[in-house]
Amino acid sequence: MKKFINHVDHVAWLSRPENLDANVARLKQMTGATLRRFSRKDMGFTMCISWEAGLEVVAPMEERTEFNQWLWSELEAKGEGVNSVVFGVKNLDAHKARLEKLGFVVGPLMDDHPDSPWHDELVLWERGVGEVMNTNIVLGDIDYNDDVIPFVDA
Repeated sequence: MKKFINHVDHVAWLSRPENLDANVARLKQMTGATLRRFSRKDMGFTMCISWEAGLEVVAPMEERTEFNQWLWSELEAKGEGVNSVVFGVKNLDAHKARLEKLGFVVGPLMDDHPDSPWHDELVLWERGVGEVMNTNIVLGDIDYNDDVIPFVDA
């Protein structure tokens, strides 16, 4: 398995639900990446993601949930756009402990859902750690199967 360490793992945009398809189509046109769709009805959001390209688009579902209330609040305050940068760390627990010693409030653990279309391709653990320049920083301890992220020799 491979992971990004001390490196941006992926970038997540926040989209209004009615614009999700158009935003994903535009991103696909511009990058050539194919984003796979997955809905978490239990948490109230839909995401489209390309692990290979490091691109994610998230939209809250219309029905408000405890989790997606935060997404709706972000949309109302900031509008659509880059919402989060996921930064790869080697050991999420160690990084969490270091940040808490520095006085940061570290968010709850988010993991991969067993019904996701990529569940067999990676092991995902993430925690939000706050904002920098209007962008949420999320720590990601994400182990990818060897064939998920394509690398070529230059």
